[in-house]
Amino acid sequence: MNKKCVSFALLSASAALLSGCATGPFVNHSAGTRYSCDNGSEIVVRSDGSATLQGGRGTVVLLRDAGGVGPAQAVYSNPQVRLETGLGDDARGAQIVGLVPGGGARCTQRPAWWRW
Repeated sequence: MNKKCVSFALLSASAALLSGCATGPFVNHSAGTRYSCDNGSEIVVRSDGSATLQGGRGTVVLLRDAGGVGPAQAVYSNPQVRLETGLGDDARGAQIVGLVPGGGARCTQRPAWWRW
């Protein structure tokens, strides 16, 4: 192996190692952003534009739609349920409105390492 190939290999390995450290050991971006709600429901919002709501009525899939104020807020819905994310002073809150026990629920974002 010549000197340029060795240098490139070391540089590539270093970049891969550093990029893994930048996200931290517990971050799983494919898992999405997780929320726990005061009615016992759990939500996972994914980067593909969908959200999964798990609660007393089973699992419900919501799709991103127009709505929200600013880039921190997003709205996900289906004909029965609406989820608003990015609420509160720290933009870590969410609210469910629709066919859930009590008609609605307030939710709080959980850390990336949080598992139910």
